[in-house]
Amino acid sequence: MIQTVLDTLKLKLNEYFKVKTAEDADLVRFIDSGMSDPISFSNNCVTPFLINVSEDRVFRNPDQYAGVTKNGIKTQFNPEIRIELLVLFISKFSDYTQALTFLSYVIKCFQSNRVYNQLNTPALADENIEKLIMEMVSLPLEEQNQVWHSLSTSYLPSVLYRVRLLQYLDEESIEYVGEDLSDIQVNIGGKQF
Repeated sequence: MIQTVLDTLKLKLNEYFKVKTAEDADLVRFIDSGMSDPISFSNNCVTPFLINVSEDRVFRNPDQYAGVTKNGIKTQFNPEIRIELLVLFISKFSDYTQALTFLSYVIKCFQSNRVYNQLNTPALADENIEKLIMEMVSLPLEEQNQVWHSLSTSYLPSVLYRVRLLQYLDEESIEYVGEDLSDIQVNIGGKQF
């Protein structure tokens, strides 16, 4: 599911770049995960880079143990987990002004297309993704420094976005475990129930 989100964002950015530049090149690329540390970002492209996955507690179901009825028996299970992703978009080009131009395109793309759903984005054909909401995140300078230090690389023009509303629910594992209650016999005061 996370891969679907990142692939969709890559596709949308590439479409937007083609409109803005009239080039038919693939200008959004993922990092080569086979490379060793430190991470190196490809030149002359924009790289979406997942830096965090966390639970979105704002949209969490208040009922920690929602009930579901299966075969006439009410069972309890934990509600779905809604997660949000922090995705850093790094613009690395040989020409620094071009890097800034493409960084501006990323911001414009997500400003004009802030919400993605299955109607406006057929690539989101995942039942666990109702919609994606793009929200720019401004990190304080100290936290930005920590991010780049953890990546073991020099700062590059970049912008951070929070992507929300992915929900995880393993419905296949929700089964009633135990006996059928209709077959249980109870003896109270010599009477069988």
